Amino acid sequence: MQLYYGELSRANSIIRRYRGSFGAWPASLEYETPNYKVWVGDFASRIEADRALLEIKKKFNSAFILKPSK
Repeated sequence: MQLYYGELSRANSIIRRYRGSFGAWPASLEYETPNYKVWVGDFASRIEADRALLEIKKKFNSAFILKPSK
């Protein structure tokens, strides 16, 4: 799941805010030139990701589930 895509200072702010609100799913900061991404979770199934998204969207309305790469 992705919460943010953009500049580093805003990505750091988002990840700190996320970690202060949610502890069940791990968060990471990823870099893809020239932007940073805040990714959340390591979900075993789509249904698990959908359930998490419902909770996370309450505070991060731009969150979305990434399509898994093959």
